[in-house]
Amino acid sequence: MREKPSPRLIPLAAFTALALLAALVPAEWLRPLDLIGNAVCHRIPERSFFVAGRQLPVCARDTGMFSAALLGVISFTLTLPGRASAFPARPYAYAFAAFFVAWAFDGFNSYWLLATGRTLFYQPHNWLRLTTGALMGISLSAYVTALANQAIWRAPDAAPVVGAWRDVSRLIAIAAVVVIAVLLRPDFLFGPIALTSGLGILVLLTLVNGLIALVVMRRHGRVERWRELALPATVGFALTLAQIGLVNLLRAALTQQFGAPF
Repeated sequence: MREKPSPRLIPLAAFTALALLAALVPAEWLRPLDLIGNAVCHRIPERSFFVAGRQLPVCARDTGMFSAALLGVISFTLTLPGRASAFPARPYAYAFAAFFVAWAFDGFNSYWLLATGRTLFYQPHNWLRLTTGALMGISLSAYVTALANQAIWRAPDAAPVVGAWRDVSRLIAIAAVVVIAVLLRPDFLFGPIALTSGLGILVLLTLVNGLIALVVMRRHGRVERWRELALPATVGFALTLAQIGLVNLLRAALTQQFGAPF
């Protein structure tokens, strides 16, 4: 008998198919991704990357963060033994803490220039925003994966999601791929890069809203099979779309009323 494909491959297969489709369709078809980005990001042109003459859905920092977070989560679906639910073990957690500090420090330095018009510690650069964002993204993927497994399953595994340096290295390699792809930004990658960051936003928000739905339904920590997640996932996705729509309407109203630049 022919073996059924492993469920672990479904996220990777779905992402690959969508990325290929995004590379083939006209760029105008991807405009909804701008609305997704508009709900979570300032989208200041000077702080964003352009590919094929088009601005990416989110700024440089968020492009790195959401893209690397999505790819990190997908990698965990492929590599985790079982339903590991413990946060990264020491000393690997220290590496993720360092990534967070670098992200926060660079973000504060960048915001200071925006707020005051003066350089604080150093001149911000988009490549640095992208890099610290990508490192923050892989850190998010590790902790989000552990938290989700803790909150969802009746019998999660006690193993940490990151328990060896090879796991950290794999995540750093993912961040490096994101950074290199965006910095090189060949025209044909506009669709895949835009899709990856936009899809990262959708997945993370849907995960958070889905877990909230799971708690409201009193099913947290009681799930035994993947199909039991269909309803909370659907509710989480619907809430995410509603939030994105609401934020876009609110931003449009504030921009029209007060002439906000972003």
